[in-house]
Amino acid sequence: MEEEISLGEIFAILKQRIFLITILAFFGLLVSALYTFFAVTPTYDATTQMLVNHKSDTLSEIQLEDINTNVQMISTYKDIIKGPVILKEVQEKLEPNYSVGQLASMISISSNSDSQVFSLTVTTTSPTEAANIANEIAETFQTSIGKIMNVENVTVISEATVNSNPISPNVPMNLVLGLLVGTMLGVGIAFLQTFMDNTLKDNQFISQKIGWLDLGVVSEIKKEEFTAITQFNALETANDRIGG
Repeated sequence: MEEEISLGEIFAILKQRIFLITILAFFGLLVSALYTFFAVTPTYDATTQMLVNHKSDTLSEIQLEDINTNVQMISTYKDIIKGPVILKEVQEKLEPNYSVGQLASMISISSNSDSQVFSLTVTTTSPTEAANIANEIAETFQTSIGKIMNVENVTVISEATVNSNPISPNVPMNLVLGLLVGTMLGVGIAFLQTFMDNTLKDNQFISQKIGWLDLGVVSEIKKEEFTAITQFNALETANDRIGG
């Protein structure tokens, strides 16, 4: 039959092992801090926005069909931007000189449903470099799309700016996670040590758990007490001999 543990016993175990739990919680926090600040390279991003819209002389010429066409073209433009046609030209203008594959891995493109605006985000280890690459890609794409598809319907409406706040690592989240993992590890070890400890802690275990009769308690004599008793007995023996 499995033994049940009460809430009071749980708190007693935690209180008894609080030093161990605290040490491991601090250790988890320390490991997380070292990993976050020294092992992980911060990454930054920069975003530019582009509008897909056919130029017209008057607003009345803009038809719903044209808007739908522009929205559908965004999917095609995403593939073109991340392809070698655009990135090869961008590659030749950049310092340091990244490969086409490296540039493609830095780019993410997103757009809302039924929107003629799409965002181009570049993520790299330098905030200035991220903004420069994003703007260079947007400019190259805007000037090259006319030659590729014989259209001039792309306008850069928002240039990328330098963002000095890293997007990774997330320092607060990493520290909290390290603290929680360390605490959970400490609690787990505390309960494991308690349940694996088979030594008798009190006489209640003998009478209540095992059912044996409690015949009494043999107290442990400290070294100082043992020395005093020995000296007292020796003195009593000496007095008895003198008196005899």
